[in-house]
Amino acid sequence: MYGAFWCSHCLEQKEMFGREAAKLLNYVECFPQGYKKGTKIFKACSDVGIEGFPTWMINGQVLGGEVELAELAEMSGFSLDQMSQK
Repeated sequence: MYGAFWCSHCLEQKEMFGREAAKLLNYVECFPQGYKKGTKIFKACSDVGIEGFPTWMINGQVLGGEVELAELAEMSGFSLDQMSQK
């Protein structure tokens, strides 16, 4: 998930996962230096063409905006069975 600390949709998306699960997300902060006039987007975000937040890239697919957990699970191949085995 590519996001920005000031993005309310990014915060809402992380909250969907819950505090512990959100820590496990492969999250890229696109404005690690803060955000003020003249601040450029993080190179890792610009290199892949991030234009909005949050942006998900899963198995070659790109989704913009908040995405339901069921859709993210389906795209990533995640199942609850995987969690019960850990």
